[in-house]
Amino acid sequence: MTVPAVQWLKLTLAPIGWRSLAATIRVNQCAPSPAGQTGPVIFACLHRDILAAILHVRPAQPYLLVSASADGEILIRCLAADGFGFVRGATGENGGRAFVRLLRCLRAGRHLGLAVDGPRGPYGTIHDGVLQLARRSGAPILPLIADVRRRTILQTWDRTVVPHPLSTVNVRMGPPQHVPLDADESALAAVRANLATFFGSAAVKER
Repeated sequence: MTVPAVQWLKLTLAPIGWRSLAATIRVNQCAPSPAGQTGPVIFACLHRDILAAILHVRPAQPYLLVSASADGEILIRCLAADGFGFVRGATGENGGRAFVRLLRCLRAGRHLGLAVDGPRGPYGTIHDGVLQLARRSGAPILPLIADVRRRTILQTWDRTVVPHPLSTVNVRMGPPQHVPLDADESALAAVRANLATFFGSAAVKER
């Protein structure tokens, strides 16, 4: 299949633009093995903070859940040289291959990174996928939120935050969230509420 000219330009130019931007941004980075954790973890953020979160977790080289869309291919082109792994799809698919592959990554000892409201929203809604991955694997969820003072907020469903060149980004990690294997609906709801509180009730208000 022939790649449309506009998409070809995006695939070609986006990695150059990303490397140029990332090289100028000052961001606090996590350790390859986050403090206090002896096994794999699930880095979780809102889709709006995905660019800052990617820079933060780069030393840990997690597998990232990436949309199967054309934009997902662009993201892979931008990040492939940084040691990340990639799983295409969405965790919300019932029994989907993406969920199974992510679970296998965790069981093989690899960290994961995903947006709790991705890949299509609604904005700020915490989907079940991250909770079920934590429950099935025993890996803790480490929620991340970014403070980007010099930024542009895109007019997209997720309100993507794009740090400006030469800006300083601080990514804050919340308390680990553990989901027991025998967690019932009330236990899952409690973890979801904890995440919503940390993310600042993002479904109903903007930072």
